[in-house]
Amino acid sequence: MRIPIFIAIPVCVLTVIVIWWSSTHDMDFLTPPPEARLEEIRTEALASLPVAGAQDDAITAKVTPSKVEPIVPANPENSAPPVLLGDLTSPPTLDAYTERVADGPDNLLRLAAALEANGAFQRALLAYERVLDFSQANADQTFKAVKAVQRLRPTIPLWNLDPEKEIPIVIHIGTGQKFGEILPEVLEQITSDLTHASSGMLGFSHQLNIGRSIQATDAPTPVAVWITGGDKGSPSTDVLSFTTDNPETLRNDLLKTVFNLIRGHLSKSTAYSPAPEAWEEPLTALESHFTRLLWYEFGVLLNSGS
Repeated sequence: MRIPIFIAIPVCVLTVIVIWWSSTHDMDFLTPPPEARLEEIRTEALASLPVAGAQDDAITAKVTPSKVEPIVPANPENSAPPVLLGDLTSPPTLDAYTERVADGPDNLLRLAAALEANGAFQRALLAYERVLDFSQANADQTFKAVKAVQRLRPTIPLWNLDPEKEIPIVIHIGTGQKFGEILPEVLEQITSDLTHASSGMLGFSHQLNIGRSIQATDAPTPVAVWITGGDKGSPSTDVLSFTTDNPETLRNDLLKTVFNLIRGHLSKSTAYSPAPEAWEEPLTALESHFTRLLWYEFGVLLNSGS
């Protein structure tokens, strides 16, 4: 026997209402669950998500996010081959690490840093110097090497501590009477500074030539500078000159001119890489832009005819 549809529909609706009411009349749909329960739900939801890149087959093991180990990207510096420091027991020579020049300036910088980290400061300084005088370093590599030389040079004894073994070098000055009284004292300090800058290898002295026909005036005074070996008739650098009317800047002007004379003579007379141009105070540049090997070569060049 069929139940009329006008009876069936109300019975079905009533049944759903009764079941829903009996199951939910004591439930609270307005109060949010506690934070602990929410965190539990989040964890369960994350655990049910598939792992990125995982294959859904019978061979690939299924893993949950809590089991995935973090992947650390490879560090290019750590992946570089280890630096071979070589023999650290024998005394180094002035041209040490020239055999490493073919490895390039970056590897020379790595070698120098490794030597410095191992406490071999004299050898580290030599390696930094090879960046400057032998390698074809770019501006950034040159800057790093110069700054390292400036950091290490003051902490290391002079290469030569015996005045008897200094190579004699003479700075010649030609000028007028205006600076005749102050130049001797200025030149005494300059020659002492240059001997120290050469790490004790060159013994600088000076010869002052005052032109009697030039009278003291308020006009800027020309000053000519050239450098020779210790003996009469020894080789000479070019002659550079400048003009000044300020005694306060005379020392710096002379040091700057000496720097340019040495740099120019080495550039045209040797196959070494040119020393970096002076971007700092002249004395600072003289102490760090010329390597000790270049100072030695400069002394030999100017005394080769004596």
